[in-house]
Amino acid sequence: MRDLAQIPKVSPLAMLGSGPWQWPKGPIRFCLDDMPERERPTLLRECFARVGVHYEFRALPNAPFHVDLAINTFPGLLVALGGLHAWSERGARELASVMRDEAHLLVNLKGALRVEQKNRELVLGEGEAGFASCSDPSTLTHSGTSELLVLRFPKAAVASLVDGMDDRLVRCIQRDVQALRLLRSYLTLGWDDQTRAGADVQRSIVTHVYDLLAVMMGATRDTTAVAEGRGLAAARLHAVKQDIDCALADPHLSVAALAARYGCAARSVQRLFEQEGTTFTEYVLAQRLARAHRLLGDPRRRADKISAVASDCGFGDVSYFNRAFRRRYGVAPSDVRARARRPSSH
Repeated sequence: MRDLAQIPKVSPLAMLGSGPWQWPKGPIRFCLDDMPERERPTLLRECFARVGVHYEFRALPNAPFHVDLAINTFPGLLVALGGLHAWSERGARELASVMRDEAHLLVNLKGALRVEQKNRELVLGEGEAGFASCSDPSTLTHSGTSELLVLRFPKAAVASLVDGMDDRLVRCIQRDVQALRLLRSYLTLGWDDQTRAGADVQRSIVTHVYDLLAVMMGATRDTTAVAEGRGLAAARLHAVKQDIDCALADPHLSVAALAARYGCAARSVQRLFEQEGTTFTEYVLAQRLARAHRLLGDPRRRADKISAVASDCGFGDVSYFNRAFRRRYGVAPSDVRARARRPSSH
């Protein structure tokens, strides 16, 4: 996900103006640090009400009221990321403002988060998560240097996939649960692609997120089987690709090592790539060659030997690198380097 500083802020005064407010394409950011502190809880409540999120907010004792949250919307899914140091309550008055029967997943990324609902109390440590209902009274306390990830979704979208959904609420999900780890990684793809993805791609991303939520909550046997071949597979492939990108310089990068990281068989990882019409080996080679091409054209690497660039991209054999590069780009690595060294013509 992008750094919050890269997301344009929404002015609460413009958002709360008399005219209709149109949600922009892509994420919006609520940061009220430049507003008078005593006005921030009211402004946040009214801004959130404009996007269908109804809470009453208060500052915590002996702590400043701080909010810096980005919100991104998909069809049937709202994703929020950022910091909130405050006490928030959703009671009968707030519930009367909206009739939608929704739930949310709260992932505590930093600080402390306490959730109170249905006579249950849940305190989430860093990296832990829990589900809660949006259509029941609740109290959330965000303290410390807090950072959280919130996914809000219709209960009906997940209830049919889970045995006894209400019994799964306000229960701790440990940080090392694989579906939670995959969800956090996969949301990076969805967040960054949202503004350029078409409606079909966005719906596909949301379906995969629903699969991961259901598995985390306790999916039925049939749903688990479907999710393994759909949402979990898509999220695992995305995570594997991220790991590959981080390890391209390692000449010993292997499908077996990546499979062990995700607790699955090497053949399962290979099938993920085959479903995309390629193989693990072909994908890694393509990524290494693409990185080498970028580095050869980078003025900051102008003094480096071609063998050093090849090594930095995981090629132990320079002759093989030269052959593979020429097959891919139709020119030798030295040609790309020579073009990069030529002075620009104006």
